[in-house]
Amino acid sequence: MKAVNNIRGKAIKVTAVVALTLGSFLLNANNNNGATGETEKTIKEHVKFPNLILPIKQTEKVEVLFTTSENGKVNFVFAKTDNKEIKADIEKQFSQLTLTKLKANVAYSIVLNFKTI
Repeated sequence: MKAVNNIRGKAIKVTAVVALTLGSFLLNANNNNGATGETEKTIKEHVKFPNLILPIKQTEKVEVLFTTSENGKVNFVFAKTDNKEIKADIEKQFSQLTLTKLKANVAYSIVLNFKTI
């Protein structure tokens, strides 16, 4: 039981680090059109990594490239990482997003930093 609680604690910490990194990136990318706040909120609410477990003191940097269609649905996602589990999870979650405030057919990029504490 102690091991399960330990794993859950690590997963929560990793998720928090990802959310903070994602939030700071989107704040820096603000172009004053109001779309950033809503897009940031949507991504924070829908992209989660509860099953991600990295070995202690390991970091993983993943650049995610994506585009949206005219209706805001993410129609292309590419996660740059060698970790196949993280890549599949990120691509699956992003492909389910609808980001209506972003311009269609424009490539967007974010960097997710996973770090065990």
